[in-house]
Amino acid sequence: MAARISQIDQFMSRIGKQRGMSLTTGFDVQFQFANTDKTFIKEWYKGDNESVVNMFCDEAQLPNVQSAVGQITGRYLGEGSISYPHTRIFTDVSMGFLCDAELTPLKFFTSWYEYIYGEDPVGTDNTMEKSLGVTPRKTQRTNRLAYMDDYVSNVKIMKTESNSTSSSGRVPITYILENAYPYAIDAVPLAYGSSQLTRVNVNLYYTRHTVFMNN
Repeated sequence: MAARISQIDQFMSRIGKQRGMSLTTGFDVQFQFANTDKTFIKEWYKGDNESVVNMFCDEAQLPNVQSAVGQITGRYLGEGSISYPHTRIFTDVSMGFLCDAELTPLKFFTSWYEYIYGEDPVGTDNTMEKSLGVTPRKTQRTNRLAYMDDYVSNVKIMKTESNSTSSSGRVPITYILENAYPYAIDAVPLAYGSSQLTRVNVNLYYTRHTVFMNN
């Protein structure tokens, strides 16, 4: 019994040296565009809106790791088929954002999505009278896809932990999603009844990711 208690004490001491357990509530997200002169970036992300979008991300994921495999049979007598990896697979990621009263995250991702398909942003005054008078774009308009290099972004997901100075002073691991773009923006539910914070969920594709394991 004493030996068991000693092992537990040693284990807890080791965890203490690692500064405790990780909590899912600590993370930070940033979007890094190569060209920040695009209209949707200047209007809905750069400046004060950048901190709004980044700080209001309340749900993210550290990407999974997956391999496509092939099979080989007959290497040795009596051995069955053996699976071997040959291609890395990078799936999509989902993120959830709380919205301020100006719906800044929703405007940012919607403008980003429309830029991909060549839709020009439509602006109007935010009064009820102006909104009642808006009309859709021309029926016979054309869509021209933008070049991928013009709309993709590197998305940095940093897993943060507390230290002696702040609640996010440590970053044990960082993922950089390369060439990411939103391919789906989920419907935003609205309903009368008890008031709840408006949220928007976004799904992004990316080509691959780089992992930084910080000491």
